[in-house]
Amino acid sequence: MAFTIRLCPYCGGGISADGTSYYVCNECGKKTSRSRTNAKAFLLGKPYEAECSDIMTRMYADPKESLERISAMIESGEPNADFYFTRGIVLSVMGEDGKAFNDWKKGISCIEDLNNLDAYIMAISKQVMEIICTKEREFLAFKPIEYIDLLSTEFRLKSDVPCKGILYITIYRDFKMMMQSGNLDGDEDIYSSIIPKLLDKIIAYSRDFRTTVGIIEEILEDFHYNVETYAEDDNQWLHLCDMLKDAFLRLSDGFTEEQIVGVIRHWNDENMFELEYWADELMKSVSDKTILQALRRLSSSNSDNFDLDEAVEDYAKRFLLLIQKEPEPSE
Repeated sequence: MAFTIRLCPYCGGGISADGTSYYVCNECGKKTSRSRTNAKAFLLGKPYEAECSDIMTRMYADPKESLERISAMIESGEPNADFYFTRGIVLSVMGEDGKAFNDWKKGISCIEDLNNLDAYIMAISKQVMEIICTKEREFLAFKPIEYIDLLSTEFRLKSDVPCKGILYITIYRDFKMMMQSGNLDGDEDIYSSIIPKLLDKIIAYSRDFRTTVGIIEEILEDFHYNVETYAEDDNQWLHLCDMLKDAFLRLSDGFTEEQIVGVIRHWNDENMFELEYWADELMKSVSDKTILQALRRLSSSNSDNFDLDEAVEDYAKRFLLLIQKEPEPSE
């Protein structure tokens, strides 16, 4: 599945195509892969590409041997990001998600060329998707959102750019491709269970609202959303997402490129934490209308009958920077 972007997801800069595989940011220089399928992209052109690639190919058949091989490579020379990432991937296949996280954390700290940051995000995203599927199939305790958030924090601390949105979007893409390829046949409940959680995070942390709109449209189709029967179908959360999509499109109609860039560059992983709170409360308000009153007190609305429509509108305006914060009172 091609990943279409219009601006760099890391800095909001203009992009140009590098052949058919990457977009390259004209400002920060970061490469963003168009296809999110190559989990070995971080190894391309490296002197040990063939060895590490073979380890990752054989890890499903003989994970113990793969672990021994990559561990020997780490111990025999100067550790680098690629070796730690490879071993983390092998450990994740073995069900050692904690040890995998530790190796990925070490690997992130060793990344030297941050222009290739996206390749490492792709590698981890695919493995996180596989971890979630394994845990769900075997009914094992796992907190996927906390795990992803911790990884995104490590990426941000290393690169000093927002990474949470692109990480969640890539994991969503991995699930989408797995579903389309038939590899989730018989496990559709896993897709139905995890996608709403990922979408909540994408809504809160995707800095380009146009990407969010496209993903919402895909999910509405996948979950057979019908605007006329959503209540009977118990699809209220999808209805809320549909309302948000429409609000983004309506309110941004006529936006200039400068305005769109301004929105992307305004938001980062730190100040979007506030948006996550709003998104969570919006989702909860679908089943608990009393939450709307709490949102009303925080909103820009003066309406006496503050409802879900107004709450969604307020969120979309806040994201699109159409609501200016009230000035701090002078002392």
